[in-house]
Amino acid sequence: MTVLSIKWGREKTAFEFKDRSLADIPLGELRQRCHDWSGVPLGGLTLISAGATMKDDKAPLSCFGIKPNGQITMMGTRPTKTDIRTLTTNGDPEEYALIIKIQSSLQKTLDLVAQHVPRYEQAVQDYIQSNSGPVNLSQIPLLPARKGLQDAHGLLSENLLQSLLIFDGVVCKPDFEVARATRREAVKETQRLLDVIDEMNERVKACDRGAPQQP
Repeated sequence: MTVLSIKWGREKTAFEFKDRSLADIPLGELRQRCHDWSGVPLGGLTLISAGATMKDDKAPLSCFGIKPNGQITMMGTRPTKTDIRTLTTNGDPEEYALIIKIQSSLQKTLDLVAQHVPRYEQAVQDYIQSNSGPVNLSQIPLLPARKGLQDAHGLLSENLLQSLLIFDGVVCKPDFEVARATRREAVKETQRLLDVIDEMNERVKACDRGAPQQP
């Protein structure tokens, strides 16, 4: 018999799997047991073992380095009936979980942008003002600043593209109208932010080429 301990905040439980080894138990089955116990929607339920998030519901638990009698941490929020009724199309808790996931990911993106984009924009303006022509040997002191701009653009664009991938990976049922609309708006806003930093990067490239800058 295999016994797995689950810790969810201050709550704990243990699941028994009689006559089965970790290699015989798919992650999806364990997640379903956790859902039945906690009431957390499957779409918002995450299991963590040894600091790593467990993914792929079809994979056996033995793939995640879990030990018999080991403890697994569960993450997720059990919504209230009011939360579900207020946010969703038809009162489905799984749609609620998707909406929260999308909103949470978008907020992380907005927080990142609010923290870094103003500084990036100021650095772009300073660079353009101090270097209106192509970089040459006499402008070597400016090269570190240019490298910093390149790194900043790369970091921001990579994070925004990762956010787009997360939104693209959120699968909404056809009748999850609110979740689908929330995902569309998140994609639209993230793409807009990506266009903003790409436009600033193009201004820097135009400055390097000696092209006239728009006021």
